[in-house]
Amino acid sequence: LSPLSLNNISQRSYMLNEARKLALLLAKLLGLKTAGDQEEYTRQFNNALQTEYDTEVETLVALNDDDFKTRMQQAGYSAEKLNAFSQLLYVFAEPFNNNPDTISFLKKVLIIFEVLEQKHHFDTFENIDKRNTIYRFLNAHL
Repeated sequence: LSPLSLNNISQRSYMLNEARKLALLLAKLLGLKTAGDQEEYTRQFNNALQTEYDTEVETLVALNDDDFKTRMQQAGYSAEKLNAFSQLLYVFAEPFNNNPDTISFLKKVLIIFEVLEQKHHFDTFENIDKRNTIYRFLNAHL
């Protein structure tokens, strides 16, 4: 194998490990949320944001849409890591309540979906369904 091939294999392995790690994190968070352990869920969610994305809930809420989009475009995250971020924010926003924080998080999910499509040419049926759900909610509450 050439050094370039080894590098590609190593990069793919890293990306698969990251995707696996984030999928496990999301499953853990969903389990805590489903079990109704809101305190532990919030603690784990905040820890995940800090560890994986170097941010906090308060920072995300405070960022306007343009600043958030710029941050996502410049972050250098892989498509998989961006997609996991969108899933984290979507789950955090559930159940969708008509309040400013939920609306802010849902708009940020839409921004991540847009960056995924434009920058990474990445889209899934699940994301399309979530996008449609978000649009219906926002249209009903804005």
